Amino acid sequence: MDAKTQRFIDRVYDDGLKGAMPSKETLLDLLALDPCSEETAYLKRRASDMAHAVSGDKARIAGAVGIDYVPCSMNCSFCSFGEKWGVIEREVAYTEDEVIELVRSYVEQGATTVTLRSTEFYDLDVLQDWIADIREQVPGRYEINMNVGELTPERAQAIWECGATSAYHVIRLREGIDTPFDVEQRKETVRSITGSPLLWGTCLEPIGPEHTDEELADQVLFGLEQGAYCGGVMARVPVPGTPFEGTEVIGQDRLLQILAAVRLAAGSRYESMGCHPAIEEALYAGANSITVESGANPRDIEPDKKPWKGLSVADAKALLEKAGFEVALPTDAPRVCSTPRQKTGDHPSKPVGRCC
Repeated sequence: MDAKTQRFIDRVYDDGLKGAMPSKETLLDLLALDPCSEETAYLKRRASDMAHAVSGDKARIAGAVGIDYVPCSMNCSFCSFGEKWGVIEREVAYTEDEVIELVRSYVEQGATTVTLRSTEFYDLDVLQDWIADIREQVPGRYEINMNVGELTPERAQAIWECGATSAYHVIRLREGIDTPFDVEQRKETVRSITGSPLLWGTCLEPIGPEHTDEELADQVLFGLEQGAYCGGVMARVPVPGTPFEGTEVIGQDRLLQILAAVRLAAGSRYESMGCHPAIEEALYAGANSITVESGANPRDIEPDKKPWKGLSVADAKALLEKAGFEVALPTDAPRVCSTPRQKTGDHPSKPVGRCC
């Protein structure tokens, strides 16, 4: 292994642990390594060290519930929901009771986080009521994360007041090219989230082999500059019937290299990192979070209440524990108790704060 590169990786580790903001040049140098080289193998080991050091050997399991499988007029090229693609033959929208039961199942199995994921234009007033009901009806210590459409500052605040913990929102790679979204609108939603008590989670996605190191680095820096508390990497899935059907996918070695580069450079700024698909090797390259999915999924053509790709909470827990992690929330995690929250129409003057 090249000694100079080893010293460089060690220096990035030390800087990251101190919370330093990485330079774009640093990210580009890490991303330029040969994914199959000894240098990248060392990068992955140091990224794993970072994951353990920053988290205190703790890991998250997120249970995602896809609420609705309906055609979406936004027609993102990689998404099975696009109405132009005609993939959806049978529309499905889960009821509140069905969603609550899926959430209950996740929590009882040991998930630390539940994510409510909807299509772009799902009624957020409805989801706010559901959040409050979930807090009341599902006992346990867990986070509620939202993966929904665009948010205003007022909506982000209201979602917090109803009992949510965080929101996931991403400026996708080649946003405005592979999607019809306006990049500035997506950024405004990010600012709405970060300007509220909600935590903001981000990810590099959906990654294809055509995306350049420059594109990846710019997105990583945006996430760090805007104060994301966690990150991840997600490979693009060539969903049958969409414009990306049959296209080349990113190789696993390259995906793991990107994961390790982001994990190392982000350092203590990111509490956790995930990888999609959830591959065991990622837990030795910087990941300490796994997402388990059920219901509607933009990367599939048929909704199912069973775990997507057969990956259960028990499977995720076994993989994480094997890698030396304890599945548990940080001791200072905000708003994770099951206590009643205000529903739509109630507007307290300030956030209800932490309950644990």
